[in-house]
Amino acid sequence: MSSLSVEKCPGRYEEYSFTLDKQYLKIAQENLQETVESREQSLAQMREWIAKHPYIRKCRTDSLFLLRFLRMRKFSVPRAQETIERYLAMRQTFPQWFQTLDPNEPDMAELLDDNQFQLLGRDSKGRTVVLIRLKNFNAEKFNSAHQARAMMLFLETIFDEEESQIGGYVAILDYADISMRLVAVWSLMDVKNFMNCVNHSLPVSIKEVHGVRLPKFAVVIAELALSCLSQKLKDRVFCHKSMEDATKHLEVSMLTTDYPGGTQDPEELKRKFIKRAQDKRQELLLLDEMEIDATRYKSLWHQTTDGSIESGVAGSFKKLNVD
Repeated sequence: MSSLSVEKCPGRYEEYSFTLDKQYLKIAQENLQETVESREQSLAQMREWIAKHPYIRKCRTDSLFLLRFLRMRKFSVPRAQETIERYLAMRQTFPQWFQTLDPNEPDMAELLDDNQFQLLGRDSKGRTVVLIRLKNFNAEKFNSAHQARAMMLFLETIFDEEESQIGGYVAILDYADISMRLVAVWSLMDVKNFMNCVNHSLPVSIKEVHGVRLPKFAVVIAELALSCLSQKLKDRVFCHKSMEDATKHLEVSMLTTDYPGGTQDPEELKRKFIKRAQDKRQELLLLDEMEIDATRYKSLWHQTTDGSIESGVAGSFKKLNVD
């Protein structure tokens, strides 16, 4: 979509038509309360709200962008509006994590080539399945800002895909063979703020998270991260001692060939995703042109920390299994 703009009140808005198959039409109607009427009315309300918003200066108003938030919030317009505000403020408050998502920038190109994030496709329930292999992150060279920015480049590349908006996501986090250095690159304050962003500001519907082979030295960070999530999301997190255990809950053939039962070539998946990101490069960079008066939203995030974990965090990771 080369015609995308961040003008908050453009002269005209493009018409939207639903083109996905019956599976996604059924999910949208039954799970998201999405109908032709609700979609048209909600898009109109969102656009009018953005045009009149006193703090939003520039923002995408195309259908796919707005539907990210409407679908995530099941067409509750007030909640979708709140999430857009948080999303815009988040991008400016933490530019080191959310801006300059350029697949051609040397660091990002190297991180993409390291294949830490893999898009496996859609499962039989229509959910987008992603595999995160944390051992592929070079903690000797890169820091937490690089890792977060690489993740956001990955996600922003697929956020506009309607299958992902409607079907939601399943994430597989493989912690096998990670180093203590990787855990150490994240400060406690950064963990809190980043998880707060994931929980409240990202237009992503997480259906399941499967953590696999979490080492004992990473448990404290995992507990802190989990404590920052809503109860609804906590209930969707499952940890497994082995990939064999995890595959009981997954469609095994979707895994890459370096896992038992996997059928997909990881190098081919990587090539396809890099091309996808490069094809969307101008759209990814356009995100940096959106603007809101972020000073109005400072209280949304922790700005300081005493370096301690809040009481009650220990033991909250009840479904945790570690070797």
